[in-house]
Amino acid sequence: MADKKTDNRSAAQIKADIAAARARMTANVEGLVTEVHPKAVKQRSVDEAKAFAMGEVSHLKSQVKDDDGWRTDRLSVAGVAAGAAAIGLAVVRAVVKGVRNRSKTKSAVKEAKALALQVRKETSAQQKVLAKEARHQRRIAAKQVKKSAKR
Repeated sequence: MADKKTDNRSAAQIKADIAAARARMTANVEGLVTEVHPKAVKQRSVDEAKAFAMGEVSHLKSQVKDDDGWRTDRLSVAGVAAGAAAIGLAVVRAVVKGVRNRSKTKSAVKEAKALALQVRKETSAQQKVLAKEARHQRRIAAKQVKKSAKR
């Protein structure tokens, strides 16, 4: 046979225990809801990120400034690194901008090729005119030489 426990509590005590358990459970559920609410998760993440950033800033600051003042050797390295980062960002920006403007670049290349072809044609035409003028001048010079030889 199974042992049966006897409960010697009164109905009022049982109701009070149930109410207390309900209150604890409600508080636990509300705490869980508050803890996993998206705004709460976001705020915790922001706070953790701020704390991390502040820690990193203080660490970096300790690398370039000590009790004696600024460490110029480290500052120069940091300056070079910042300059390199700026140049890298500029290159990335130019590449991205170039990709975006590829169609504009293609049309500009087509225009440049067309202009170069036009210049070649004009130059060729000018060269023909100059060659014709040179032949004409040679004929005139040859006639003058023949004339002067006859005298």
